[in-house]
Amino acid sequence: MTDDITLAARRRTRAVVASVAAVALIVVAVVGVLVATVGRRGNPAPAPPPATPETTAPTGPQPGTTSPAALQWVTVAGAHLPAGADGPRDTSAGRARGFARTPMGAVLAAAHITVRLSPQAGPSVFEPTLREQVVGSDAGRLLAAVDEEYRQLRAQFGVAPGEPAGQLYSTVTGYRIGSATPDVVDVGLLIEGPSQSGPTLVALSAQMRWIGTDWALQAPSGGDWNTAAVLVSTTAGYTGFPTGG
Repeated sequence: MTDDITLAARRRTRAVVASVAAVALIVVAVVGVLVATVGRRGNPAPAPPPATPETTAPTGPQPGTTSPAALQWVTVAGAHLPAGADGPRDTSAGRARGFARTPMGAVLAAAHITVRLSPQAGPSVFEPTLREQVVGSDAGRLLAAVDEEYRQLRAQFGVAPGEPAGQLYSTVTGYRIGSATPDVVDVGLLIEGPSQSGPTLVALSAQMRWIGTDWALQAPSGGDWNTAAVLVSTTAGYTGFPTGG
């Protein structure tokens, strides 16, 4: 009986993580993640900080800042993300590129890339993001996972081919920086999304690598965001982003 209860609890935890992480978070995820409850039906999103639609920004050099106080909010696929001088500087075609080679640049890259690795971003965004901004031996598995989730959501919600599969209901509320070098930064993102029992917090781990002239995401182990996302009950250990913008 105890084993049955434990197994059922583990299954419930995996299910909740899958609903708020970007692949199964995401995506969301996390990715994929990346990140939130998904689809066209479900709970309403929590009240977000003031957000503005994303627009294309200049692609030339800009000064970086490690202070979260200088950030503003943008909305991508329904998810609320911080942005600032550390990036992204280029959001053309729904993408996110041009991040500063700073720890905060890596944090922002992690937030923006993972959200774009979700079915809710649509294949015109998640496919090139996966090809160009994800590295590691499990990148192909991650692409297959996102493609499969997109196929399932299309069927579930009657989404036309090529269209985004619903939207995310999440806010990246905090971050922490682990090991950091000029080329590799371990980032933790704290993501809030709704659930039937109230707001849910997911901690997503992402390793960012400086490749060429920008940050790229190291694909999660096995291409599965569940290996990088965990439910948490506290914000302890994370630096919160400002609630205004």
